[in-house]
Amino acid sequence: MRLHFQKIRPGDVEQELTQKDQFDTDKVPLIATLVREALQNVMDAKVPDSDQELRVRIAFHHSTPADRDFWQEIFKDFEGHLKASNVPIGEYKLDRPNFLLIEDFGTTGLNGAISKRDDHEFSDFWRRVGRSHKSSGKGGSWGLGKLVFPVASALRCFFGLTVRSEDSSREPQLMGQTILNTHVLDDVRYVPHGFFCDLGEDGIQVPIGDAATVERFRCATGLTRTNQPGLSIAIPFPRKEITISALIPFIIEHYFFPILTGKLVIDVGDEILSAETLEFLSQKYPAPALKDGHMIAFIKALGIAKAENVPIKVPVGWDGSSSLEAIFDDTLIQELRRRYLRGDLLHFRLPIICNSIADGKYPGSFDVYLQPAPAGATPVPLFIRNAITVPNEAGYFTNPQVFAAVVASDFVVSSFLRDAENPAHTSWNGRAEKLMSRWRSPSTTLSKIRHSAKKLDQLVGNSENIVDTDALIDIINIPKYAAAGTKKVSNPISAPPPKPPQSTPRPYKIIQNIGGFTIKGAGDSAGVELPMRINVRMAYAIGRGDAFKRYDRNDFSLNKMNDLQIKAEGATTQSISDNVFLIEGDVPDFSVTVSGFDPNRDIIVQSKRVRT
Repeated sequence: MRLHFQKIRPGDVEQELTQKDQFDTDKVPLIATLVREALQNVMDAKVPDSDQELRVRIAFHHSTPADRDFWQEIFKDFEGHLKASNVPIGEYKLDRPNFLLIEDFGTTGLNGAISKRDDHEFSDFWRRVGRSHKSSGKGGSWGLGKLVFPVASALRCFFGLTVRSEDSSREPQLMGQTILNTHVLDDVRYVPHGFFCDLGEDGIQVPIGDAATVERFRCATGLTRTNQPGLSIAIPFPRKEITISALIPFIIEHYFFPILTGKLVIDVGDEILSAETLEFLSQKYPAPALKDGHMIAFIKALGIAKAENVPIKVPVGWDGSSSLEAIFDDTLIQELRRRYLRGDLLHFRLPIICNSIADGKYPGSFDVYLQPAPAGATPVPLFIRNAITVPNEAGYFTNPQVFAAVVASDFVVSSFLRDAENPAHTSWNGRAEKLMSRWRSPSTTLSKIRHSAKKLDQLVGNSENIVDTDALIDIINIPKYAAAGTKKVSNPISAPPPKPPQSTPRPYKIIQNIGGFTIKGAGDSAGVELPMRINVRMAYAIGRGDAFKRYDRNDFSLNKMNDLQIKAEGATTQSISDNVFLIEGDVPDFSVTVSGFDPNRDIIVQSKRVRT
């Protein structure tokens, strides 16, 4: 196994891999990205229709003096390329690497041809960046996500050992990769990508299959895989901020749902994160969403309801009806509202049609779970595709008093949502390129899924005129004891209450419209000095946290052409930033209307008078 770089020919276009920078930012640190990207692809690569436990091992391994000759041979040409790429070696010794290991079991491994380029996982992982051919809903796509592995290495390299489920021989295949910069070494210009591999007849990079070399590598790195299908990643020279104690809180934060529902077990150092241990470990390694225990209880109840599989079946046509009351039986609605009022968890299954451009209409379904939260709880809405949480979708359910989960496990719907996901797997985009190329009217379909929990909560949460005879049993079923002493007689003549002070009229009001809002002056009755100046800022509502701090200009922007429209009468406006503007009202009954927002999302508007 040697390091191979391809030479740049005179007519080739040089291209640096700038996407590496997005894996370690002020907002999302490297450790969070490493956890999310590595485990997301593990979840997607689960062996289909298998009851085998999905398990991940994360560990560190220190090389031994006995392995120095082995590593000297593997890395003997690496130092020159590192220096030519201006990658500082510093204190790291190429013959004494330490390793971060990430191994998955119960997965398919990297299937596909190993000695030629094809449209399957092996080529997607090793031979493509930013694009995959994996059919939606299946296996890890390995688009940009795999770039996190070299980014996690101080010397920008990693190795992969895979056993492939389609290979009956179960022979492990080993290869390594480094991503540097375009560089010149000994007057030869090289591409950024280098491979630790053998070369095929046509010069293509092929993995090491020699059993003795693979076994020596496995022992020298501390990998445990022998012939079990799956993928083992070995990252030499891991960056110093990556530690077991730093990894565990992010694993809990991003993967508590599949762990608590028994879909995933993760061995991290000496800790085992499972459905049985997560509650304890979430206290040892604090995770804000799980701090009060209520969220854990909800997810465990959800897991039980999912296993029992007795959902309330929402009638066909729910997604085309303006009111769910029109399609549900009245008796059932009243019963659901009584149960909801008591705090029961309700499990719904909703049918939906996903219209494929290639194959026509596919019937699918997804589940919604709702449960009123007890006092003191801080619910975080969950939007889940195949046990992978998509955190930025939480803003589509804004009831802070209800636990809600939208779960897509059905092949059709999970395929559709997989195509809608952004590269970081944190949100769905109704206009994503892959989604638009595969599905008809995808924005409409996605909107129905996003707002399903909100519509159902509005249906069952409307408890007006519902009488639950047990609702106050813990309060009114208390023995009443006679009070000692004489009975106090109230004064039959009491002074009339004082008149409340006359309120001062508000100088303006905010009126909600479909897809926007209007700020309107109160007229002459307000008696304010003109011009009246008002600072206004806007954001979409989110399930948890400060909506303004988490504002994203990709949601909307005053500075984008044809994004938002402002119509002013009797006033002028001035844009201050993407989501802040200033109104200067010249007449008492001025009016400023802002439109162009997503009509399916709630808008938060804050305003403040600016006095000169």
